[in-house]
Amino acid sequence: DKTYHIGTGQSSDSLMWGNSHGVLDALIDFAERHPNVILELKTKSANISHLLHVDFPRNIICTWSLNTQTIIENEELGSAGLSARLHAARQIADKGRIVGFHFHPMIHYDNWREDYSEVFRQLQVIFRPGEVALISLGTLTYIKPVLKQIRQRGGASKILKMPLVEAEGKLSYPAATKLEMFSHAYNSFSEEWRQQVFFYLCMEHHRFWQPVFGSDYASNEAFEQAMKQSYLEKIRNV
Repeated sequence: DKTYHIGTGQSSDSLMWGNSHGVLDALIDFAERHPNVILELKTKSANISHLLHVDFPRNIICTWSLNTQTIIENEELGSAGLSARLHAARQIADKGRIVGFHFHPMIHYDNWREDYSEVFRQLQVIFRPGEVALISLGTLTYIKPVLKQIRQRGGASKILKMPLVEAEGKLSYPAATKLEMFSHAYNSFSEEWRQQVFFYLCMEHHRFWQPVFGSDYASNEAFEQAMKQSYLEKIRNV
């Protein structure tokens, strides 16, 4: 059978509300009935209590959107702190389930290098590469209508006070800044992690792949196939 990857939580949060209205039970049932589907639950929360008490199938991958504690405290108000997210992920991994991590958006600020380095260090201390399916990287990127809405709403956010440039019809960081941040992130991981974990750039131009990872894909289809194959191998070997 063909393998499918379904991601949830991109524009919401897959775990924040727990099993409210039976949503997690429905997703678990779906994954059990479709073993050829890799179902990803993406979150910034630490609300895993329901998952700890059920034997959910291994083709469900729980992933956490991570950032530095500085960004979490100032820009991700109401979300779980970094240590809480990592502890939740550790508990899921202890159940023998694969986890993953998204650094999207990475945000450029005065101490970004030191702060992100500490997050990358913690990941490598808390987890083994065999437990982690993926690490994605991406920078702050806006479509213009969203940028306008943020400015109209006001608030305490400072993320619009940094230089943004036109990038593929959107607003984002200059290419040199992106390359610096992605390269620093990837090179912060050991060779063992770089070999065993599927790293990729999320919603970024393909020109960054070769200088960051030393390789790229000929097409989106080739990328998707490699991604799904990597995830399946982790699921089978956990």
